[in-house]
Amino acid sequence: MDGAGAARALLFAALVAALAAASASDLARRVIPNACSATVAVTGALASAVAGGFGASLAGAATVLAVMLLAAAASVRARGEPGVGGGDVKLLAALGAWAGPVGGLAVVALSCALGSAWWLARRAAARASAAPGGVRAGASRGVAPSRGEASREDAGIPLAPFAAVSGIGIVLVFSQVGGLNPPVA
Repeated sequence: MDGAGAARALLFAALVAALAAASASDLARRVIPNACSATVAVTGALASAVAGGFGASLAGAATVLAVMLLAAAASVRARGEPGVGGGDVKLLAALGAWAGPVGGLAVVALSCALGSAWWLARRAAARASAAPGGVRAGASRGVAPSRGEASREDAGIPLAPFAAVSGIGIVLVFSQVGGLNPPVA
């Protein structure tokens, strides 16, 4: 492996580590640390530079950021609240720096599809395990009575794990078919 290949492999390893940390945090606390998103963005820009160009990385991040901000604005207009958190927006835009504009949009689409399928499966499982009369044991209308907060089933979608799987998959596919920011030689 030459120097550029070794650099891309190290950057890819940093991407995987940052996405793993973001996923763990999102699952545990529904928060994606800014340091994780920044690491993904910086390593994507560096991988693009090592591959011979920075433009695709910048275009990918900007494209995904614009799409996600438009989606959040449309959700606010329709429902009164954003349908996606700011951490999700930043992480997906950072993945756009790795995948470029087309790959970045593919990461968004695949992440949302996987996250939605997970959410629907959790909702179906919660309904199936409901006690007679439609009330889960120990809970009423999705509220945990001991703490007064929404149950985990109602807490939305932790998007980081699905963005991680989608992002790594798209980046690897792009690297095999001559994509914009190949991570390994």
